[in-house]
Amino acid sequence: MQYVKIKGFEISKFTLGTAQLGLDYGIANNSGKPDRQKSFEILNAAVEGGINTFDTAMQYGDSEEVLGSFFTSGTCSLNNPVLITKFKISAEEDRSSLEIEKQIYSYVEESLHKLKIKQLPIYMIHNARDIFLYGKVISNTFKKLIREGLIHKAAVSVYTSEEAEEMLKYDIYDAIQIPMNILDGRFITSGVLKKLHLRDKIIFVRSVFLQGLILLKPETLEGNLKDAEAPLKMLEVLSQVEGMSIAQLALSYIRDMEEVTSLVMGVDSKEQVVENIQMIEGRQISEKTRDKIKTIFRDIPLHILNPSLWKK
Repeated sequence: MQYVKIKGFEISKFTLGTAQLGLDYGIANNSGKPDRQKSFEILNAAVEGGINTFDTAMQYGDSEEVLGSFFTSGTCSLNNPVLITKFKISAEEDRSSLEIEKQIYSYVEESLHKLKIKQLPIYMIHNARDIFLYGKVISNTFKKLIREGLIHKAAVSVYTSEEAEEMLKYDIYDAIQIPMNILDGRFITSGVLKKLHLRDKIIFVRSVFLQGLILLKPETLEGNLKDAEAPLKMLEVLSQVEGMSIAQLALSYIRDMEEVTSLVMGVDSKEQVVENIQMIEGRQISEKTRDKIKTIFRDIPLHILNPSLWKK
């Protein structure tokens, strides 16, 4: 396993996304949420494979409880996992600064309790729009939480380059999670990815397989996702040229960007953990193919790139 030393952490290049451990998640997930035993098998396979970084959220069902139980079960050999969890501000009008601060503190206490730890390594705003609405109070609250030792680093999960730009207005944030994949290079073309790197941010990339869409057969697509048929067929051609699977092609393309700290990937089974670890250690793609990817997939429609716009 590759690791990146940054901001006092040693972060595995593969961060295990655990939404699947708390709820049914992903367009290509046919097995549903695993039971506790299978969840522990997945987590054990991750730790044995060298993964030390795990991504969860309050909104991921009982994912936090699963992680907390696993890491305190006595069967795990990893003593200090890098845990990332997230929160959303409850949407209510005329909320005072004090009420927002109290709400964030209550969320921190809840996550600490569920994860069974005394400090959250990386605490992340789940909805970046909260920064536009409550930026100063959230920033000040994070500063207090860090001073009191309840969280170690503050972070933001974003969907757009504009949200990342807003996050950069506040010095408190040391980490960011962005959606990026072989079809979606908006953070590259906007220049924001480079800007984040130059500011020494920990950069987590999610949606490497676009919630599984990239791995589907083009002929199986339905609804407005049929518009993804041509790009997926082009991926098949590129993978044949490189002599590797589409999954390896997609993963290697993101993994080898110098700006990227770690890839956040969810799995449905322990076998999939092993497969993804093997791909993390897989070979690079050629510069010729990398250049082709930047050109061919420059203008993919937003309703393909944004899962919230998918319609069957």
